[in-house]
Amino acid sequence: METQTCRYQSYLYPGSQPFGVNQPGPYLMYTTVDSNGYLKNASAGQLSQSAHFSLQLPYTVLGLGRSANFLDHLFVGIPRQPGETEMRKQEWTAIIPNSQLIVIPFPHNNPRSWSAKLYLTPSNSVLLTAIALIGVCVFILVIIGILHWKEK
Repeated sequence: METQTCRYQSYLYPGSQPFGVNQPGPYLMYTTVDSNGYLKNASAGQLSQSAHFSLQLPYTVLGLGRSANFLDHLFVGIPRQPGETEMRKQEWTAIIPNSQLIVIPFPHNNPRSWSAKLYLTPSNSVLLTAIALIGVCVFILVIIGILHWKEK
């Protein structure tokens, strides 16, 4: 089974002031339920080499291991300006694993207006699951047909 990941990125919002590409210190935390039914928490910070005046894209990759569950909660926060007392964080629920979530934290001081765009990464497992489902349905139909024929 392949490792599931969830990626957070902050980009420039078209038609507005620039932000995100040189934002140092974004912090991410997620909670999910692992395969044994226990609550699993993990967190990550965006590294300075991928955020502040760098040539790399500003993103953080979270590895979920062998868990195929949804992320129950994803918390995203950015540092406050000196002297500010208000928390700058937002929470999203039910994030699909093996997907890319782009968070647009604009304006910085109003986390309720931050937006998130979810992009799915299709994999072969969806096709294999569909083939298995169709195969089981055909098998059940054959058994029903044989039993119906014997009954006549």
